[in-house]
Amino acid sequence: MTCRGLLLALPVLFLAALLTEAQAQDEHPAVTLVKSKVKDPSKPFALVVTIKAKAGKEKELEAAFAPCTAATKKEPGCISYELNRDSEDPTVYMNYEKFKSVAALEEHLKQAHTQKLLMTVPMLAEGDLKIKVYTIPE
Repeated sequence: MTCRGLLLALPVLFLAALLTEAQAQDEHPAVTLVKSKVKDPSKPFALVVTIKAKAGKEKELEAAFAPCTAATKKEPGCISYELNRDSEDPTVYMNYEKFKSVAALEEHLKQAHTQKLLMTVPMLAEGDLKIKVYTIPE
């Protein structure tokens, strides 16, 4: 490559780097977390999301999850999606989620039912959600 060619390529490379960074910033934090934990984004993985409901908000939390759970189970990329309640602490919930791929999770996060749930849960939860990523043994 000539010096002139290199000078012309630099602005293009800089612009490409900026676009890549902007796209990464637009990525949902759950997707970023999963991508950092899985070796192959095309393979299935599971998420365990722990939520502590605010006292007295348990039924509201369950009601908020119900339509999302029903709709998510119909998504082609969903393998499993189940809300579970701790038998010893009724304010603690664990949502088990298993998707066919990172792309399936990305599609799930774009759905209206998921967006509604993600907007509702913070008002019903105490503290931050805890998310743990699990891979399938090969």
